[in-house]
Amino acid sequence: MTVPIDYGDVDWLLERLSEFHKEYQHVEREYLDLRILLRDAETALRDEPEDGDMRVRVYYLKRRLGDLERKYPWLASGKPPEVAFWIPPSG
Repeated sequence: MTVPIDYGDVDWLLERLSEFHKEYQHVEREYLDLRILLRDAETALRDEPEDGDMRVRVYYLKRRLGDLERKYPWLASGKPPEVAFWIPPSG
């Protein structure tokens, strides 16, 4: 038996939001770190386009970012994930 959820209960929503941030903070940190590494790697590759190691690094970072974006689409959506907590489900 499930307990009905009162979406007007702000304390419950804030608690869920806090739990969400704690649970996915490491993912957001990894995504940001990868984006910074990719930016730096692409800059280095522009300086030396013949560097094979840097090409492999850029390829790997792009693949890793793509994997994270597929698994956690809210990372690259441009919309804050908090929006889902303030909009009641449809239906």
